[in-house]
Amino acid sequence: MRYPAERDLIANTVGRLYRWGMLDSTGGAVSCRAPDGTILITSSGTSFRSWEMTASDVIALTPDGAVVDRTSRPAASGTQLHLAIYEHFPAAGGVVHAHAPQSLAFASLGVGVPAVTNQLDTLGEVPCLAVDDTAIKARVRTGEREVQVPEGIVARPDVHAVTVELIPQLLATLGPRAADVQRHGLGFLIYRHGAVTLARSLYEATENLARIEVAARTARYQAQLCGGLAGIRTQPLFSDRAEVVAPR
Repeated sequence: MRYPAERDLIANTVGRLYRWGMLDSTGGAVSCRAPDGTILITSSGTSFRSWEMTASDVIALTPDGAVVDRTSRPAASGTQLHLAIYEHFPAAGGVVHAHAPQSLAFASLGVGVPAVTNQLDTLGEVPCLAVDDTAIKARVRTGEREVQVPEGIVARPDVHAVTVELIPQLLATLGPRAADVQRHGLGFLIYRHGAVTLARSLYEATENLARIEVAARTARYQAQLCGGLAGIRTQPLFSDRAEVVAPR
């Protein structure tokens, strides 16, 4: 089995995220980039086993999605998004996608997570990307749209099509901030789906997800205290001062 260190890193990260309640059995994916450029990512179906996994439940892929080393099932259906991140954000070394409950509440509304905590000032407001996944999947299922899925990714062409549609929006929204990956990483939401974080390492990407989740929870409490989403404030005490987003 090749890439034992990266496989262990992913398996250990999944265990921590699951214990912290940021991964659940509804899905998600965790990946990292090996020094030689190979992408390692959790295999499909791992979430359905409550993320009980070992290093063998990780698949190694080329940047194009071809199999380098497979010891279990193919990669998760949203893997193309991970591959696109590694291609267009060259400093990225780790990516986490999770259906974490607090940020998912914002994603379900198509609303970004505001930087209501100092811990999120490094990332700033976390944007929400949106495509009509129901319509896209329907066109694939009826044969109106044909999709080719790379060999290393599970054969879910409808889900793959949704992922492909998200990539241009990701690049337009966060591409201009690609240099931030080298400093502190980036994060975004996907409408009705969950959160994605990317950073120099998988450790940093995991930390960024925690920062987003805490800010989402805090913003939700603000909304409860202040009469709804319109009551959320990033600087309730110093609203006349320009907010500074500084690298950590």
